[in-house]
Amino acid sequence: MDYRSILLTSGVLTLLAVATLVAEFFRNRPSGIDVATLSSCRSRINAWWLLFGSLVCALLLGAAFTTLFFGVVAFWALREYVTITPTRLADHKMLVGVFFILTPLQFLLVGVDSKWFESVFRYDPYYFYSAMIPSLALLVLPACVALSDDTKYFLERIAKLQVGLLICVYSLSFVPALLTISLPDHAVSATASTDVSDLPAVDIGRVVVTPFEQNVSTLSGGSDVVEELGVDDASDDALKEGKKQQHVELTSERRRSSTNVTLLFVFVLLTQISDFSQYSWSLIFPKHKIAPHVNSNRTYEGLVFGALTTVIFAIALWKFTPFDTWEKAAFAGVVISCMGFAGNITVSAIKRDQGVDDYGELIEGHNGVLDRIDSLCFAAPVFFHYVRIFC
Repeated sequence: MDYRSILLTSGVLTLLAVATLVAEFFRNRPSGIDVATLSSCRSRINAWWLLFGSLVCALLLGAAFTTLFFGVVAFWALREYVTITPTRLADHKMLVGVFFILTPLQFLLVGVDSKWFESVFRYDPYYFYSAMIPSLALLVLPACVALSDDTKYFLERIAKLQVGLLICVYSLSFVPALLTISLPDHAVSATASTDVSDLPAVDIGRVVVTPFEQNVSTLSGGSDVVEELGVDDASDDALKEGKKQQHVELTSERRRSSTNVTLLFVFVLLTQISDFSQYSWSLIFPKHKIAPHVNSNRTYEGLVFGALTTVIFAIALWKFTPFDTWEKAAFAGVVISCMGFAGNITVSAIKRDQGVDDYGELIEGHNGVLDRIDSLCFAAPVFFHYVRIFC
């Protein structure tokens, strides 16, 4: 993480700490706030602690652990989804393949080192993880279910598997995929806090190196060895220039990685802001419900004002993103808000169809993990490709 990532994550965790203290303050004191609303807010705060705390730890451990973290979340969400959607005995072998082959493979392709992958397979792994499930798995699944020789509820069964795989695994995999996007130079330079050329030099023999030089003794062997080798000024300058270029490339790569980490965190943050703001504005303006039989907590006013709130935060966080103009950041807020709403209303419709209130218990007193990441799942692939196109 660079200093901007640390600043952003520290600010979010500090706000969560303040929100926790405020919620505890009103917990045992008469305040005129509806008990159910206060309980819901406390549950959301607890869920945010779990989400952002785990995310920060994963980001600190690196891209591989971040991908593994979201892989575990996807596995958990898919398990909750399958639990409430009844399956037949003939589908069990297919479920084993979905859980233990397709899901790990999807996140493995997302997290694999792209340079190594291209050197072996000559293609960017993006072309594999972006196409494997929609172009292959969703077509192979019906054939595999048909081979089970059980045709009862055939269409319903394959539709459930396809939707679950698409939402819980494929869509969510684009969150850690944000770490793999090749960002433009203007986005990388914006994160720079120290330039390599500004670093103090250390004179070792006749070779001038920066403090980050490694194994310099093997290259120069000290002043005596350099003198024995008879390195002239031209070769000395070429060596220094080559080493400086290597450090510039290494520093640039680190800056790109830090920028991607910040982008991922901003995306998750804006998604949660969108979800909470739509919920809050819907409570303030509860009259015009969008789909009362699907989700009674979402109104047209909540959707509009929630989107505006998300856009405001997206503009405020513009400098933490790779977008070169605030207009692009603002439209990213619109994309996140609209797709987050689509995810929330879709997952709610699935629950109503199956006659359940929640998918499970993420933490005590709260609902399941899929209830908390529904907006994240729907917004991730759209936001990912938006960044690829407009950055």
